[in-house]
Amino acid sequence: MPLTDLVNKGCIVHHPSGPPGRSFIVTGLHRSGTSLVASVLQRAGLFMGRAINDIVYEDEEIAQPLTTHDRAALIALVARRNAEFPCWGFKFPMLCQALQPAGLALFERPRVIVTFRDPVAMAVRTALSEFRDTAQALREVVDEQAAMLGFVQALACPALLLSYEKMLAFPGDFIDSLAQFCDLPLPGDLRARLVELVEPNRQRYLAGARRRYEGLIEGVRGGLLYGWCRLTQSAEPLLLDIVVDDIVVSRLAADLFRQDLLDGGIGTGRHGFALAVDALRARPDSVIRVRIAPHGVELDNSGTRLCDFGTAAA
Repeated sequence: MPLTDLVNKGCIVHHPSGPPGRSFIVTGLHRSGTSLVASVLQRAGLFMGRAINDIVYEDEEIAQPLTTHDRAALIALVARRNAEFPCWGFKFPMLCQALQPAGLALFERPRVIVTFRDPVAMAVRTALSEFRDTAQALREVVDEQAAMLGFVQALACPALLLSYEKMLAFPGDFIDSLAQFCDLPLPGDLRARLVELVEPNRQRYLAGARRRYEGLIEGVRGGLLYGWCRLTQSAEPLLLDIVVDDIVVSRLAADLFRQDLLDGGIGTGRHGFALAVDALRARPDSVIRVRIAPHGVELDNSGTRLCDFGTAAA
């Protein structure tokens, strides 16, 4: 056997047979290389969405019904895309949390591209970006990888499994494998231009793709202390500690739906919180803080006296 046959290119095709694909779905764990794959597909001429940016390449139009599990809206959107494009795709990290494998039947001739990355590298990135304990982040990454692998094994459609590290090591082979799996032609110097996209630790991507905590204590209204909080690029609700004069008096989830948040482009809109002022057991001059549990990151307007909230968060 030639030594070249033993070179590991980090590519697995699951269920390789089947008709040519029409719907191409890029998924994987956060920070596992999905943005790189999506950028290559878009530059190769595949439609990857309208409500999209050139940093993380996520289509917000299709992410909305997937995140909210709105099956009717998803079916309608898929029908519109099929009517408009002979082939199209989108990127959605952790698709296994939004759809069961059988749910891919909503798409016509689906093909799935799944990225995998060194779990330690992803855990360190998560710990740095989200103020997490590294060991706990690693455990969560391993659990998520297991869930993603279970999802892939249950798929009835073709799937291309890619190693992020091998994409960087063998960019030409990565481009060729992806183009072949998606039946994309590479005319002229297109292949060379796509290979140039394969770049580790792009500073613009690192700055734009970093997930961060956002939130605000907005004030007191109707006897309720209210506000909102979220982790960008995540639909999961956050737990908040309500602190009065340095004493934690309550823990609650920021999961209330608010139309104004959705209209303002703040995630899915399910990031609000409200707590009865009476439950705070606070004096008018008590200092109110809201912290993201267990990280300790404080929301804007934390450290404000209760009596000042009428004007502090207008």
